[in-house]
Amino acid sequence: MKNYLLLLALLGCFACKKGLQDYRHAKPVSEVKVSTYDFLQQQNGLYDTLLLLINRVHLADLLKNEKVTFFVPQDISIQTAMRNLNFARARLGDAGNWTLDSVPDIVWDSLLRRYILAGIVDADSLRYADGSDLVSLYKHGMNGKVAGTNASGQVGGGTEVIQFADRNESRFIKDWSVALTQNVDITSKNGIMHILESRHVFGFTSFVGKAYPRSLEPIQGPYLGYPVEIPGIVNAADYDEGPKEVAFHYNNPNGNHNYRPDAPGTENCSQGDNQVSAGGNYNIGWTSDGDWVRYTVNIKAAGKYKVELRIAGNGGGIIYLEIDGVKVSDEIPIQGTGGWQSWQGAFGTADLPAGVHQMKVRIKKANLNLHRIIFTKL
Repeated sequence: MKNYLLLLALLGCFACKKGLQDYRHAKPVSEVKVSTYDFLQQQNGLYDTLLLLINRVHLADLLKNEKVTFFVPQDISIQTAMRNLNFARARLGDAGNWTLDSVPDIVWDSLLRRYILAGIVDADSLRYADGSDLVSLYKHGMNGKVAGTNASGQVGGGTEVIQFADRNESRFIKDWSVALTQNVDITSKNGIMHILESRHVFGFTSFVGKAYPRSLEPIQGPYLGYPVEIPGIVNAADYDEGPKEVAFHYNNPNGNHNYRPDAPGTENCSQGDNQVSAGGNYNIGWTSDGDWVRYTVNIKAAGKYKVELRIAGNGGGIIYLEIDGVKVSDEIPIQGTGGWQSWQGAFGTADLPAGVHQMKVRIKKANLNLHRIIFTKL
């Protein structure tokens, strides 16, 4: 009896293993008797937005008559891309109310063609370890690779999907943008379709940048998201967001970067605190003659201000201030303090205009660290 039960258990194990094997390699294949375009049109409104764009850029005839492979993005993917576009516009101060009609046809055309390949590319042709490099219409580089999903507690034990990737003009996989299929190998009268998952965002990572090029420009403006108020404290490490020669000019990019990754070196300040912002815990250093950093400030009242520079360093230097490119302070001499974290005040005055302005702290002569600038109305 024991031997009989053991035999049944072993047979059960083999049966389970075979079931997993069959399930892992199961590949739902379907065939429709109409063209790719007509199939999408018959799906009860699921692809209305996609079809609208296909018609707009004159791809309907191709999807009706040419032998092509179509990795089909769903309408929700296009809607997500539009939400991302309007979010980017609103974040940069433009109206976040664009519709499909607001996006130039050339953008829709160039991106839709990334999903269409000449000829038939089925899942069986994409079983290489690194996938297969593919060329879409307009010769944009893509990649396709069959992969197994996870199921029944087994990695790769589920149904197979295609990883369809935009190579972003790079040979390195880390740079690729990948979409997964929901259904594969739906053959039509003139081609084959692979339906992409609904969580895919249309255009991979290219849609917002192509539709709204301003979103690709480096972010510029106050680091905290708002101008720093004067009178008050301007923490040196909170210089403006932006590229070199816009937010800063720094000759030595090799300092520490404890607070910011940019060229101006930032390090923990021995007299640091959270006044105004977290930037109050840091100072800038590794300064050279001719360096400058820019701050967007909101000056509450025009007039003369006392300026206190919180300085540390062995050699001293000279600092002065500019507002919108105009020198507004005297040249403030800096004495050595006896250590890079031995902080003292260096004092001067500045004539400041009211309103929001860009202020540059110019380091004419440098051998110093700067923690903050304190403005007091006289």
